[in-house]
Amino acid sequence: MDRNELARRLAEEGCNPANYTIGRGGSDAFCLHQTDGLWTVFYTERGLDSPPVFESADEEEACRFCLDKILSMRHDHCVGIFRSQRKARALAARLEHNRVEAWRDEILYSAPDDLRYRVFVTGKAVFEARALLGELPLGD
Repeated sequence: MDRNELARRLAEEGCNPANYTIGRGGSDAFCLHQTDGLWTVFYTERGLDSPPVFESADEEEACRFCLDKILSMRHDHCVGIFRSQRKARALAARLEHNRVEAWRDEILYSAPDDLRYRVFVTGKAVFEARALLGELPLGD
């Protein structure tokens, strides 16, 4: 397996690209990166790289470690974000009606009285949500 195969397999498994980066870049994500012939897997947060959790001169070995690491994580996908709680409930109900498991939360947005209501699916359910809803996330 090389980095291209790794990217394809992660996408096929419904992994959220916000959780990982192959190559340099990204933030708040696990990264697979090669420097001077050494492949490293590490977590980066707010632009600061943590010490590597894995190192190898072998690309295939590093890709397999990275695949296992990323597949072991939960991959949530935001499929809707709304100002209206009613719209978020309706979207969750539509997904559930179509046998796509969804969950909701609410977050403070720009001020204490400015809430957003979000709807999520997990893992491969994102493919069913896209087939049903089109381009994601939905919003108002």
